[in-house]
Amino acid sequence: MTVPDDARAVPESAPRTVAPAEAPADTRTAAAAGGDDGVTDPVATQDVLDAPDAALAAAAADDEVAPYDLDGLLGATGATPTLLAAVERTGLLAPHHVDEQGTPRYSAADVSAVRAGMTLLDAGLPLGELLDLARRTDGAIQQIADHAIEAFLRFVRDPVRGTASSDEEAADRLVTAYEEMLPATERLVAHHLRRLLLTRAAERVAAELGATASAAGQPDEPGGAGGPGPGGPEHRDRGTSDGASP
Repeated sequence: MTVPDDARAVPESAPRTVAPAEAPADTRTAAAAGGDDGVTDPVATQDVLDAPDAALAAAAADDEVAPYDLDGLLGATGATPTLLAAVERTGLLAPHHVDEQGTPRYSAADVSAVRAGMTLLDAGLPLGELLDLARRTDGAIQQIADHAIEAFLRFVRDPVRGTASSDEEAADRLVTAYEEMLPATERLVAHHLRRLLLTRAAERVAAELGATASAAGQPDEPGGAGGPGPGGPEHRDRGTSDGASP
């Protein structure tokens, strides 16, 4: 199913910015160096780190291959430059890293994420709602990520650096911890989100069904007006047949 072009049009209220591939050369260079205007390149950052932290940064940089530039991402997903720029402004989509030439690079996971967003659009979700969901998600995930990083630094990295007998041992232990803890954290967060979505959806449907039943005059519980119980017809009929006074 293909989304009509107007469904993917960016609302007029959305701020207009330059797409990453169209950014001026000096901006892209600042991004590669870790400037405020772009994505920090983990590889470039290694130059200012000691051996253990440099090994950790290298593990993060090699986490996945990022073979796509912006044109490649567009070709792999079928999205328009305007749509990708709008999603990037929400924070939900960001380059995996910026290479030495200042080009934002995207991974297969980014392709999958863009396709997932387009699936929501194909299903009928308005673009404005998708962008609002993206902004809310980014805000919540930022807090989770910051807390997880702080916990890793305090309870894993710092103790390792304090107890390792050499930089090589510290680097090995840190990389091992990273490779084990990152996927575990991803599974934990994804599981909780999925379970919460399903639970809240079921609660919402049940509440709406209950409201519909109440509006139609159907009792929610036994013993209500017109239902079996002390005040219902069955009780009165039994009382009359037993000889009780009407």
